[in-house]
Amino acid sequence: MSSSRTEKMNQTIPNDLFAALMAAHGDAVYKFCRSLTYSKEDADDLFQETFLSAFARLPKISASNDPKGFLFSIALYLWKSWKRKYARRERIAPAAPLDETIPCDRGVEDVYMAQEEIRMVRELVDALPEKFKIPIVLYYTVELRVPEIANILKLPVGTVKSRLFKARKIIEKGLIAVGYEK
Repeated sequence: MSSSRTEKMNQTIPNDLFAALMAAHGDAVYKFCRSLTYSKEDADDLFQETFLSAFARLPKISASNDPKGFLFSIALYLWKSWKRKYARRERIAPAAPLDETIPCDRGVEDVYMAQEEIRMVRELVDALPEKFKIPIVLYYTVELRVPEIANILKLPVGTVKSRLFKARKIIEKGLIAVGYEK
């Protein structure tokens, strides 16, 4: 085989693996990025950085038993790095909230109340300490199972369950404090 043909084959295999990763896990990773950042622009940047970093680590990902977890770990690591980097800087404008779709067949008052409930819960989740916020976002927004979250965060399953429970209790207390009843 000629050397140029061998190079083309070596480039095709990673590109195929990368395309398969994007197709299989791209939506879930983007949803996770969006949940972490609450901003479409920041989520786009985090998503792009995640997959750029993943492309550089394709051999590790292909050797991994859990490529989805590996991608989430990369996104989480990058987000934490960004958070540390920008913690010292004052933000000029607040991040835009996620767009929530509320059925239009409801009355104006019902739509407003639903939006207000979503805002309150989002603020409470955002105010959680990071060790509680990440499992909640992974569980409810990205809809990962507890063992998957444990693998991504490199924690025991019991610890993840405990953090989910405690986070729910903190959110519940916060809702009761603002007058929301079950």
